[in-house]
Amino acid sequence: MSKEPRKVIVKTLTTSKDVHGAFTYFEDMKNLEAGGAIKSLVKTGDGGWWSGDTPAGKARIRHTLVSKEHGILDHVFAGQGITWDVYVRIVPNNGGATVSWTFVRPNGMTDGQFEEQLKAFDTEIENWERDLEK
Repeated sequence: MSKEPRKVIVKTLTTSKDVHGAFTYFEDMKNLEAGGAIKSLVKTGDGGWWSGDTPAGKARIRHTLVSKEHGILDHVFAGQGITWDVYVRIVPNNGGATVSWTFVRPNGMTDGQFEEQLKAFDTEIENWERDLEK
């Protein structure tokens, strides 16, 4: 197995909500449904995992590192035989906040597949932004 760094893609969302408001929104897993890619999220009671439906089938998600003080909401997403570690940061931006998701290409996926998988995430961000700004 190669020790070379893998491809990384970073996505961002900027909102007029303050850091606390943005953190509270994304900490609640049910709000991920507003993005549109995962539906029917239910807590499984199994190690903090939530289970839901995606266009490609069943998936699971859970927080791995949460620090409100530092704006950290890391999570792992598992679906279609691939596990994604997602590093989420929420930082102040004047009176609002910027949320960033750092994706490291999972094992078992080419750079091209990785890029293709994350194209739809832009739509999720747009949907969350609309939901946050209500």
